[in-house]
Amino acid sequence: MKQASKTKERVEKPLTVRPALSRAAVQFVEKHPHEVTGIVASALEAAALEAGLVPLKERVLPEALRRLVVSRGSTSGEGRVLSISEAAELLEVTRVTVYAWIESKRLLAWRATRRGVLIPAEQIMGAGEVVLGIAQVLAVIGEPEAAWDFLDEESAFVDPEESVRPIDALRQGKVDAVVAAAHSFLEAFS
Repeated sequence: MKQASKTKERVEKPLTVRPALSRAAVQFVEKHPHEVTGIVASALEAAALEAGLVPLKERVLPEALRRLVVSRGSTSGEGRVLSISEAAELLEVTRVTVYAWIESKRLLAWRATRRGVLIPAEQIMGAGEVVLGIAQVLAVIGEPEAAWDFLDEESAFVDPEESVRPIDALRQGKVDAVVAAAHSFLEAFS
């Protein structure tokens, strides 16, 4: 008999699926009911884009929404890390090729516990093209994440007159200077 009353209680309680709206949001919906669908659709499109569910080639965010989306990195790629699939798409190669490039140290990557393999975006120059010198840096600093820390931080080791990021120096073709700086960096912090 107790079980029947519990079932009845569950049926009588209303199920709320939607999130609670602020008073201002409710007032907006009441005053502008015809605009709500478009706003929700735009917000969902922006969320799908930010979640990485839209292929890189199709990512075009309407100008009105750009200020509402917080990017994981700048448009230049600075600070961004990519998944294997994102890197493959950006490089216009297969995932197998990306794995092969990581294995051959042509592309710097490391495994993160929950996020899988992480590939810094700045080392990708374009379709099928990566920054030269990654393998030489990895030969000096064998741990990929530590090598990236070296490449990503401004350093006087590369040019004593000016602090530059070694990844930027590699992009400029200064492979020998960056490799020498990697040796100096290792000696200074060993």
